[in-house]
Amino acid sequence: MTISDEIKTVRKELILEHAERLFYERGYRGTSMDAVAEALSVTKPVLYAVYDRKLDILIDISLRALNRSIDALRLARRIDGTRTHQLRDFARRFTDAVIRHQAGSAVFFREESFIPPEATREINHLKGCFDTELAELIEAGMAAGEFRVDDVRSASLAIGGMISWIYIWYRPDGRLSPEAIGDLMATYTLRLVGAPAGSS
Repeated sequence: MTISDEIKTVRKELILEHAERLFYERGYRGTSMDAVAEALSVTKPVLYAVYDRKLDILIDISLRALNRSIDALRLARRIDGTRTHQLRDFARRFTDAVIRHQAGSAVFFREESFIPPEATREINHLKGCFDTELAELIEAGMAAGEFRVDDVRSASLAIGGMISWIYIWYRPDGRLSPEAIGDLMATYTLRLVGAPAGSS
C-alpha cells in the first residue's frame, strides 16, 4: 500500500465515521455532502477525492455493518471449545458490535431503500453468507448433541434479528451495560437453540 493509499484510507474512515453520525441524526436524505464536508472541516473537493457520490458513502456504511456481523461470527467459530461456547461467544461479539456501532447499524436498516440494485446484490450476498454460516454453526451443534432445533434456518434468522435490533432500544445511559446486554443475548441465544440449562 502506497502512502497516498494510506492517506486515502484514513480519509475514508473519517468520512464514514462522520457520515454515519449525520445519517443517523438527520437521515440520509436530510444530509448533504456539504454537511459531511463541514463536519470533517474540509472542503468538498477533498470529500469528492474519496467519494464520487453521497450514495457511495451509504453503500460503504451498509457493507461495514454487514461485515462486522460476519466478522463476529467467523471469529467466534475459530475459538477452541464446544459449539455452545462458539455460539455464546458469537452472541456477545455481535451484541458488542451492534452497540459500539449503533449509528451504523441504524443507518443500514433505516436507509436500505436508497441502495441501488447493483449494490443490493452484494449486500444480499453478504446477508446470505451470514445466515448460512450461522445456520452451519447451529447444525454443527445439533450434530454434536448440544442443540435441539426444529428449524435451523428459522432459528438462525431469529438470533440474527434479535441481536441486530438492539440498535433500536439501546441507550448509553440505560439500565443495562453493554456487557450485561451481551450476557443476556448469549443466554437467550442458547435457550433459542435448546442448549441444556446451565450451559450459558
